[in-house]
Amino acid sequence: MPSAKRIHIVGAPGSGKTELAARLSSRLGIPSYSLETLLWTRDGKRKRRNTPAERQRMLMDIIGQEAWIVEGNLMEWLLPSFALADQIIFLTPSPYVRDGRMLQRFLRQKIGTDPDNERLSLMGLLDRLYWNHRFERESKPAILRIAEPYKHKLVVTRQVE
Repeated sequence: MPSAKRIHIVGAPGSGKTELAARLSSRLGIPSYSLETLLWTRDGKRKRRNTPAERQRMLMDIIGQEAWIVEGNLMEWLLPSFALADQIIFLTPSPYVRDGRMLQRFLRQKIGTDPDNERLSLMGLLDRLYWNHRFERESKPAILRIAEPYKHKLVVTRQVE
């Protein structure tokens, strides 16, 4: 991957996308972006969902740069970034490993040691855990289908801790 300057990282919640993006960004000196942050804008203390046109414009601004790392699975955005990426990394640890990571993050948020600004409620955590297992049946096959034309630059890893 030394020549990769445009990298898209995909995977379920708790798969390690954000951590890998941060490590690669630091090591390679390439800016990193979470697609999730393109969904929302803060208006003071309130969050507002960006329009599809705003999100698309922001994505195109990012992937129009010479070097970037994006992480996220937002389906409508995979085609443009997959097409322009030098490397696509699909993190696929077991759903139970991901469950454990999500539970750890939730507990760190509750005691105030996680830097993530988004504080999940217990219902939010349960929803993510449910979605985590649906990912295997629904999102994972869909992402692999979308990535099929780009399989020459796709790396699928079952990284675990």
